[in-house]
Amino acid sequence: MKFRLKPLLASLSLLTGFMLFASGSALAKENSPFPMTPEFHDSIKAPDATWPHDPAVPDLPPLPATDDPPIPIDNWLAVRYWDGLHPPKVGAPERLTAVVTSEKPLKADVIWSMRSPYSYLSLQRLVYLASNYNVDITIHPVMPVAVRSTKGGSGKAGGVFALWYKLPFTMWDTVRSGQFEGVGFKWASPDPIWQTIYPVNGENYEMVHPPEKQPYIGWITRLGCYAKLHGKSLDYVNQISPLIWGDRVDHWPAHVKKHFNKIEGLDYDTAIKAIQDNPDKVDKCWLESGKIQEQAGHGGVPLMIFQGEPFFGQDRFYQFFWRLQQSGLTKRWEPRPPFTTRPRTWPADE
Repeated sequence: MKFRLKPLLASLSLLTGFMLFASGSALAKENSPFPMTPEFHDSIKAPDATWPHDPAVPDLPPLPATDDPPIPIDNWLAVRYWDGLHPPKVGAPERLTAVVTSEKPLKADVIWSMRSPYSYLSLQRLVYLASNYNVDITIHPVMPVAVRSTKGGSGKAGGVFALWYKLPFTMWDTVRSGQFEGVGFKWASPDPIWQTIYPVNGENYEMVHPPEKQPYIGWITRLGCYAKLHGKSLDYVNQISPLIWGDRVDHWPAHVKKHFNKIEGLDYDTAIKAIQDNPDKVDKCWLESGKIQEQAGHGGVPLMIFQGEPFFGQDRFYQFFWRLQQSGLTKRWEPRPPFTTRPRTWPADE
C-alpha cells in the first residue's frame, strides 16, 4: 500500500481549518456582548418577562400610542373591486407614455418592515432595479403588524398570524426562497420583534410583548425613517436588512452603527440624537407610511406600489417589473449606488 502524503496533508489542512473556523465561531458567540442561546430564549418566554438591556441599543423616547386607523373607503383596491357581476367604480390605471430617462425616471414606492423576512428577500432585486434602471425607488418603513397598534389586542400578532399554518410555513418558505433567489438567509437572531415563536403550539406560542417592552423594532424602524427623511431609505435597508436576515454576523444589533455609517451623508450618532431630540418628526414618517400602505388597499409587506397599484410580496416583483416596462422603463447608461450584482432570477428584459 502506497502512503500518499499530499492527500493526507490536504485532508489535515482542511480538518484544521474547519476546527479553527468552528472554534472561532464558538469563541465569537461566547464573547458576544449579548449571546443568543436556546437557554436564553427559553428563559424569557413568560408574558411578564423582561428583555435585558442590550448595550447596542441606545435609550430612545417611547413610541407614540397608536391604533389601527379606519381603512380609507377610497383605497386603490376598493374602488376597483369587481365581483364578476357589478362593474368596478374605477377602471384599470392608464399606462404612462412619456419617455423615461435618468432626468425623468419612473417613481415607485415600497412599504417595508424591518421584521419582514420577505422584505429582505426582495432587497437585491429592488437595489439592482434602482441601480440599473431609470426608476426611483422610495422605501417607506412601517411598524410591523404585530406591534402596529398599542391599544387593546390579545398579546398575539394581528391577523397575519391568526392562521395556524402561517408561521411554520413562513419559517420553511423563507429559507427555500432564499435558496431559490441565491440570497443568504437565516431567521433573525435576535428577532427584531420579541415574539414567542418556539416551540410550535407551546403555552405562549405567537405571544408578542407590547411596544414599550420591545427591545429592537422601534430603534431600527426609527433609524430607517431618519434615513428616509434624508433621501437614503434604500441605502439604509441595503445596509441593515442583510445584517438581520443574511446570517452575516453573530449579533446584528452590535453592527448597526458601523453599517449605518457606511451610508454616504449619514452619521449614526447624529441620527440617534435627532431621534432623541425630535421623536415626533421621525415617528410621523412611519405613521404616514402606514397611510400610504392603506391607501393602496393592502396591509402587507413588502408592498411595491406603482401608479397607486399594489404588488404584495417578494414573489410579485416580476409583475411589478412588468408594469414598469409597460410604462416605458429604460436602462441607465451607468449604474448608480447602492450597487449589487445581477440577481439570479432577474426577469428577461432584452
